[in-house]
Amino acid sequence: MGRWRVAGIVFATGLTSFLSTYLSSSVNLALKTIGGEFAVGPADLSLLASVYLLCSSLCIVPFGKLSDTYGPKRTLTFGCAFFTLSNLVVPLLARDFDSLLVLRGLQGISSAFLVVSNTPIVTTSIPREYRTTALGFLSGLVYFGNSVGSFVGGALTESWGWRSVFLSGAAGGAVAFVVLALVVPGDTARRDKAPRGIDVPGLLFYAVALLSLQSGANQLDRSWGPALLVLCLGALVFFVWRQFRAPNPLYDVRLALANPVFALANLAVFLNFLATYGSQYLLPLYLQCNRGLSPLEAGKVMLAQPLMQIFFSPLAGWIAGKIPPAFVASSGMGMIAGALFVLTWLSATTPLWVIYGALMLIGVGISFFSAPNTSIIMEAVPPERRGMAAASNSLMRNLGMQCSIIFCGAAFLLLLGDVKGIPPEKYGDMLVTTRLCYGVFTAVCLGGMVMSLKRRSLGALSSAAHEAPPGPHS
Repeated sequence: MGRWRVAGIVFATGLTSFLSTYLSSSVNLALKTIGGEFAVGPADLSLLASVYLLCSSLCIVPFGKLSDTYGPKRTLTFGCAFFTLSNLVVPLLARDFDSLLVLRGLQGISSAFLVVSNTPIVTTSIPREYRTTALGFLSGLVYFGNSVGSFVGGALTESWGWRSVFLSGAAGGAVAFVVLALVVPGDTARRDKAPRGIDVPGLLFYAVALLSLQSGANQLDRSWGPALLVLCLGALVFFVWRQFRAPNPLYDVRLALANPVFALANLAVFLNFLATYGSQYLLPLYLQCNRGLSPLEAGKVMLAQPLMQIFFSPLAGWIAGKIPPAFVASSGMGMIAGALFVLTWLSATTPLWVIYGALMLIGVGISFFSAPNTSIIMEAVPPERRGMAAASNSLMRNLGMQCSIIFCGAAFLLLLGDVKGIPPEKYGDMLVTTRLCYGVFTAVCLGGMVMSLKRRSLGALSSAAHEAPPGPHS
């Protein structure tokens, strides 16, 4: 395979990685404008972000099975078309807040098609000598989309209105669709290697768990909030029990339990996003409330992290091809933990260069963690199970993002109370809450570093993948 074709595959799959998270965060700085047009409050506006993540998380696991059944190119091409259409119709159909909320749900569903299919295309279509570097680009663009989305969304909203944010997503999806059709090799026959059946009871337990987690955490100050969290725990127990009994489980629990390398790598993904994603919520509030910066100025500060990721992600992928990837991933988690610890000392007079330095270190650490860890996950399973492996990786990422935001929201709710907006007299309490969140995230990140180091004692990746017994649909 020629280098230009490899570059085309990396561009198309990397663009889908970027779009899946860009559309999650790009609406953040448009919320005030949307609320003014549709006369809705902050609580309702938060649904624009949570509905997108929730629908994506609900669909990732079953769509991973579809990718294994029909092939990743077919799944990704369909996903790009669906993603483009769901964004393109926003100016036509989003006439009120409810219709916009429905479209956000459809966009979340379409993003699930993207994240479960792009990584299997890289691991099956690109030669081994380029593979880890290509995964570095994909991983870096996932984080870059998260980090840069708010800044770009604010600039587009200020220049052309909030609907232009969705038109930019549609344009990116259309470009990815065309490049995929032209440069990605066709799928080989796979329908005899993966079952088509979907475990409907398992999917229901899974949906109840996610919905009750989101709802319960947002209502901890009310009597039914803790009850919903108990319901979440019960639904998770029944989900795992169902996956052991189902002939065609949504998630192959047996593979995760029998393959410790695969299981620990996925746990590390969850802990990484749990520790880092909350900054997308905490720092903009701190910069605007405690430091008096405008949204655009705060967005410029936040750019320090993604710029480091764009530069260092390919380099980290190349390094992981030379030395054990578990060591590279562990060093990345260590960098992130150090930066988060610095942010636990935030005050109203912390020099901006300290914040820039912490964000830059987080960006470098994420780069060194993400690509090697993704490579570990994909190489730990047989080729015909890589759609499931990519779905598992994306699921852990989405769940980490959700839980990070849920934790921050619950901390503000418990420590600040149920207030309308953030009045100036609450800025001091908000700063205390921010420092507390960063303290917890530092501990979580150190736990993720331990998970990464633990993998090194489990043997070579190829040995782990070979020794793992096949799942029910291998």
